[in-house]
Parts: sequence; C-alpha cells; structure tokens
Amino acid sequence: MAVDLFIPELGDGPFPVLVYAHGFKGFKDWGYVPHLHEFFEAHNTAVVTFNHTHNGVQSRDFDDLERFARNTITQELRDLESLGKWLKQECDTYNLNADSLNWLGHSRGGANVIVFASLFPDFVRKAITWAPLGDYRHLFRQMDLHAWKETGRCFIANQRTGQEMPLDYVIWEDLEAHEDYSVQAAARALGRPLLILHGDQDQAVPLEQGQALHQACLHSLMQVMEGADHTFGCSHPCAGPEDFSEALWLTMDATQSFLEEDM
Repeated sequence: MAVDLFIPELGDGPFPVLVYAHGFKGFKDWGYVPHLHEFFEAHNTAVVTFNHTHNGVQSRDFDDLERFARNTITQELRDLESLGKWLKQECDTYNLNADSLNWLGHSRGGANVIVFASLFPDFVRKAITWAPLGDYRHLFRQMDLHAWKETGRCFIANQRTGQEMPLDYVIWEDLEAHEDYSVQAAARALGRPLLILHGDQDQAVPLEQGQALHQACLHSLMQVMEGADHTFGCSHPCAGPEDFSEALWLTMDATQSFLEEDM
C-alpha cells in the first residue's frame, strides 16, 4: 500500500493517530484528503492516509483498473488489518501513541471502519464516519445481478474521469459469502465510540443510511451537517485548505472535538 504519515512538527508526543480510509472511487490524493493533516496536526494529531491495494491507483488517477475490478470487501479489510499491525509495531519509531489509533472513513470507507472496529477492536480507540454506507449492497443497486454473474464482469461509470470502471463478479460473491460484513450488525455490536457525520444534501448515500447506523449503535453520536453533500462541498482537485467549504470545516471541527472527548 502507498501510505502517507504526517507527524506534527510541534509538541512532544507520543501523538494520537487519525487514519483516513477513502471510499469506493477514492484515493489518498483525492480532493481534500492530502490536506487534512494541516488541520489535525494543529491539534497535535498525526494523520495517516493511504491507498487500498486494489483501489485502482498505482502512480496516478485510476491507472490500474484490473486491480479495481477485484477490489473485494475482504481485501479492503485485510488492508486495514495490515495497516493497523504496522502502526502498532512502528509507533515507537514515529513517536505515535499505540493506545490512540483512531479511524476515520468516508462513504464505503466509513462502512469499512465500522466493520473493522467490530472485528479488530484492539486496533481501534474511536471510529469516525463521514457519509457512511449503511449497507455495501447500495454500491451495486443498479447492477443486473443475473447479467453480472453470466458475464463475470460489469462496469460502473466514473463521472469525473469519464472511465467505465470494471467490477468482477467475485466482488459480489465475496460480499454474499460473509454475513459478518453487515454494517448495521457491526454497528450494533460495536464496542468502541462511534461518531457519524452525514450531510442532509447527500445524493450518493442518503442520510437515512447514516441514521440507520446511529439507531443500530445505541452509544453512537450523530450530527447532521446542514447543506452538506456527499463530499462536504469539496471536489477534485483541491489546492488546499483555502478551497475547503464551510461544511468541511465544521465536519473537521466535530471530528476533532470527538477525538478529544474522554469516553
């Protein structure tokens, strides 16, 4: 995996860690992601961003679609486990707090963080989700499952790049084979603090999905971000914090407040 680690220049440490997990058609250099550390470092928090091994980005914007075609939920959870183990092992090397590994996931990454925190609680202090999927199947709601199975591959459009992105049927088979990939069930069983931030103008993942997760996890906190869309008013490319929307600033503020709370 390509991993970026941003460590605060000031402060003594060891620093708490916030790991950002990107979504379905995301990557570590999309939009606001490579600039998040500029906000959280000011609060003495180290930030980790990364590309999933099969997210379709090797050196530039979606240049390996054959990997993307085989990007299963199992593979992404393995990526998170590998990253969690690496952080635990290297905390002393980078002056990080091994007892304060916090995970922030956007969209599909939010669903991943909830399931990961349920399956691997030793790697998670707190879980934060921005516009989380309440059910992985939402990603494939427009697919003809019969045709997908018959041909072994279907395609989904990337409106930003104009690419037709392939999806192999193994992705659906993997999802169907794992009952423990129910995001709501994972939220219900979650033994870690959970924050859900979801925009009321989200057209990609309806607000109701975040609300369902909040209802499933009785100890979770939820804040509806008024006027915010799926990417909290930001797009790609993004020059830096000067391009951040008010919705994103408020979302980051809420995230930092949650990280600082004693629970």
